[in-house]
Amino acid sequence: MEVHDKRDVLDVRNATNSSFDDVNMSNTQFHNVNLSAARIQRTNLTNAKVEDANLSNTFFTNVNMSNVKIENAEVAGMMINGISLGDLIQAYETAKTAGGN
Repeated sequence: MEVHDKRDVLDVRNATNSSFDDVNMSNTQFHNVNLSAARIQRTNLTNAKVEDANLSNTFFTNVNMSNVKIENAEVAGMMINGISLGDLIQAYETAKTAGGN
């Protein structure tokens, strides 16, 4: 099935192996969605809110994460530019304890 140049509300259930190109999905809600092995490119997620998500083994490259807030997250094994986030936090805590900023 193909849908082109429609501004209707879509109610899609049990769809797999789908492709979306040049789509405005602003103000769209996703609930109970499996995006494992999905490829997301050239995407604007400004003001998006991701809750109760499993991002394990997810790879981000060439992304703008300015002002991103991560709360109550399991970050074991997380790497930023090849550096362990655990190591970064430990270095920060050590510097903070030693009186650094």
